[in-house]
Amino acid sequence: MTNTPEQSRDSTQTAKDTVKDLRDETLSTVQDLKEKAMAEAGQRAEAGKATVADEISGVGNALRRAADELHKGSPQERTFGRMATALADLSDKVRDKDLGEVAGDLSTFARNNPLAFLGGAALLGFAGTRLARASQRDAAPAGPAVDLGDPWHDDEDDEALDAAIRQQPSPYRAPATGETS
Repeated sequence: MTNTPEQSRDSTQTAKDTVKDLRDETLSTVQDLKEKAMAEAGQRAEAGKATVADEISGVGNALRRAADELHKGSPQERTFGRMATALADLSDKVRDKDLGEVAGDLSTFARNNPLAFLGGAALLGFAGTRLARASQRDAAPAGPAVDLGDPWHDDEDDEALDAAIRQQPSPYRAPATGETS
């Protein structure tokens, strides 16, 4: 059976319509996935922003407590008090602004106050390091684990044991030069 030109055109049009429908459906699915990903990223960014604001507030509270411990009216007390107030204001601004505004403000602050920005970044780095070390201490065992009961241990176990022994302080003091035992 041979197709007439009209049947051939109908088949071609049907194929074009099917491809167009598939394309539209694919574009719609991609758009939905994009919107979901953007919403998820926004939620995570907001959660991160809240965490940063809480950390800033915590540092400000610590400075306020330190200022309260110092002699009233001393330069240190006034400085710590001003720093605590500035951090409280910064924490409120971080909470109240959207992420784009926070990034813009941070960039402006860094350009206008490079030393203060670098100092703040260093302080945040130190605080992050302390936090990471504290959580590692809670999660990690006290020292390297070597199973001495296994007679078939390998050289890696020997090296770990040697390193653990070298880390321990020696109970014996080395004699000074010219000293006899």
